[in-house]
Amino acid sequence: MAVIRPFRPFRYTDTAGPLAELIAPPYDVISPEERESLAARREAGAIHVILPRGEEKYTAAADLLADWKTRGLIAREEEASMFLSCQGFSAGGRAYQRWGLLTTLQLEKFEDNIVLPHERTLTGPKEDRLRLIRACRTNLSPIFGFVDAPLGLDELASDAISIADFEDDKGVQQRIWKITDPKVLQQLEERMAAQQVFIADGHHRYETALGYRDERRAEAPGEGAQDFDFLLCHLCSTRDAGLAVLPTHRIPKTAPELETFVDRCKTLCSITEMKDGQALWQALEAPQEGERQPRLGALLPDGRALLLEPGEGARKELAAIAPELAILDVTFLHNVLMPEIPNDQFIYTHDETETIDAVNSGKAEIAILLPPPSVEDVLSISRAALTMPQKSTYFYPKVPSGIAYNPID
Repeated sequence: MAVIRPFRPFRYTDTAGPLAELIAPPYDVISPEERESLAARREAGAIHVILPRGEEKYTAAADLLADWKTRGLIAREEEASMFLSCQGFSAGGRAYQRWGLLTTLQLEKFEDNIVLPHERTLTGPKEDRLRLIRACRTNLSPIFGFVDAPLGLDELASDAISIADFEDDKGVQQRIWKITDPKVLQQLEERMAAQQVFIADGHHRYETALGYRDERRAEAPGEGAQDFDFLLCHLCSTRDAGLAVLPTHRIPKTAPELETFVDRCKTLCSITEMKDGQALWQALEAPQEGERQPRLGALLPDGRALLLEPGEGARKELAAIAPELAILDVTFLHNVLMPEIPNDQFIYTHDETETIDAVNSGKAEIAILLPPPSVEDVLSISRAALTMPQKSTYFYPKVPSGIAYNPID
């Protein structure tokens, strides 16, 4: 079902500097402060093209790429290959390794049921990325996807060519190998041929690349697959023990009136009062006994830490929602407990200690702790052709930009 193929990317040369100082996180998780810090490091850093600046920023990004090629800061690979990666990191007090494959994936319409989304996209970011891809005619950043099947990527490192081993700003150990053996490449293509690809990160980039492909096909119809029919993609298996999804806690920018909120909880929820925020978080992290149901934690300014689960009132409201969505903790929050607060009126954090401290210190009036979501939720939502609320998942670590640039012209 899914088609991947080896590719010949542009990659940084030694002249550009250490790869650790050239890569950048995905464009949509970079704060203005981090953008400036990354830009100050290296003149050929990925940040300059994935988040360009200036009045003609899209043209500026294209001009930079051309300049880097002319000056030998990036160079085209001579043979087609794929790239193996292993990201070593810590989360929740545990050490993990996540194996991935950087390749190119054939673009498919969602209705063809080969590549599946789980998030809604927004017009503004898609227009931004479309103007960038039109100017650069290059995939500057990979999307991150996974397949619900074993890929055996960890078995390939011993015969692959090591090209990088460094620790990034987040403390993630990044190891990268190049795979050029035709037999191994063919085996990987065959392994993927019966799989669906589920988009974890990069929905806007995927839809933008799909729209750009259609533009190019209309301009110059031709036979056979073209470079613009493919997209740079980092693939992982759901069976990989390092496929971690972090929770995304919420702090309302303008908190609802306290007693009104508490009264709503009493009407709709089953409430268990916990000793403090840490005890509440431990309860949310623990596996549920019996039938699964959505749950979340509310931290209140008077020190109360409430474990909230659907009562009879909430169950009636959730019954009107598709079961794949009704089971989600974020649905319980946004559709039942705080439906009046838009997504953009929350502050989001992945650190439970930071969330608890925000209330304890008086910086926030109310905060919501959410359990870590599961990969199984993403699979069921995608297969049902549904979408999760925004900021439902946070796959960690992120896949960096700058490992390879894929030309699609």
